[in-house]
Amino acid sequence: MMSSTVELQDELAGLRAVVADEDKPLAERTAAAAHIVTLALGAVTDPADDDAEVAELVKPWADPVLAKMAAEVTGGRSVNGHSLPDAKQTVFKRRRWRAVLTIICDETAHKLTRLAACQTALDSFLHPNGAHRKAGYSAERLLAEVKPADGFKWTSKGKLPVCRPPVQQSDLWDK
Repeated sequence: MMSSTVELQDELAGLRAVVADEDKPLAERTAAAAHIVTLALGAVTDPADDDAEVAELVKPWADPVLAKMAAEVTGGRSVNGHSLPDAKQTVFKRRRWRAVLTIICDETAHKLTRLAACQTALDSFLHPNGAHRKAGYSAERLLAEVKPADGFKWTSKGKLPVCRPPVQQSDLWDK
């Protein structure tokens, strides 16, 4: 396990060097940036059965009145708690999404790497009918609209500072 971690770090260092080398062709640098994002997504592991996020999803709602109202809308699935495999899959997807968001907001990462992460977000994570897709956003425009680390987001609790590393989409974009 230790050697694979060292090998991964070495591979990432080599890819970062390729991305930063402006003497290399842009296509090669872009491919290296996309591979960095792919490696980051591949490094996300399945959550354990006793993971806190998984346990939260498996647990049924405590408030019976709200549970009954929501059950009428959702068919009861999230109200009664997810099954363990469904909860683990949901947490795994969330962690992969957070890995992409983390790369996008990492101001120390090369711009090509951040653009590759934005393209991955557009291709694989953002809702097909979401505002960014409907507006025809490119990876460049998506990156340009990332909220700064000292920015804020609006929630049901009011105006809150954005999270770094990001936890959800609203930590990076308003839409």
